[in-house]
Amino acid sequence: MKLTISIVLAYVFTGIAQVIKDISSSPIDRPSWVRRPTLGKALLLAATWVTRPFIENLYPRGQVTRGIAFGLVGVLVQMCFLTGFIWGCITIATCLFGGPVLQIITSAIFIIIGAPIAIPLLSLLMVPVTAVVALPLDLLFPIKREESDSQEIKWCKNCRYHRKSKEYEDIMRGIWRSTAIPQSDKLPCIIALKTSEVWKSYFDSEPESRSLFPKECPFFEKRS
Repeated sequence: MKLTISIVLAYVFTGIAQVIKDISSSPIDRPSWVRRPTLGKALLLAATWVTRPFIENLYPRGQVTRGIAFGLVGVLVQMCFLTGFIWGCITIATCLFGGPVLQIITSAIFIIIGAPIAIPLLSLLMVPVTAVVALPLDLLFPIKREESDSQEIKWCKNCRYHRKSKEYEDIMRGIWRSTAIPQSDKLPCIIALKTSEVWKSYFDSEPESRSLFPKECPFFEKRS
């Protein structure tokens, strides 16, 4: 019974934490749902947070198995550590008090007081554990190259309408990770107005699922 309660509470708390993380993230890293947040969207995310690690770890073409494997590791490790912490709080409370009311109140106090201290420590412990578990998975499911020749990919970099934009193309902090469409002069396309629908579809997608540029653009013309 204690284990079941611990698992349920761990799932609920992780969902709430994911909502808070999304809302407090920087504009570049912010998910699309935060642009127009509603209580319904927040509740949906809190209830389905378990899908996030899978989405973040999914790889394009031929990398679905790897994404599922690493997503499963992320969920299990996170749930195990948080469930263990909550189970420990409940166990201590039941050992100290005999009445169910006192046990519930004490468990809640232990969880509230202990969480700010325990969760950061557990997060640090999760790093080496995840690394150890991920090592054999990395060997079993190696990253595949998306294209054998990067010059053959149908995206902005190889298009005659491409223009360099350092602000856009920065791998870590570039505006390609933004949740809102930047001004057309900041896009790496000299016909940005003509390709506006392509860019709208691109920026409506989750940043974690994007490549650096939109692919299969109908206006693509190979650079000579």
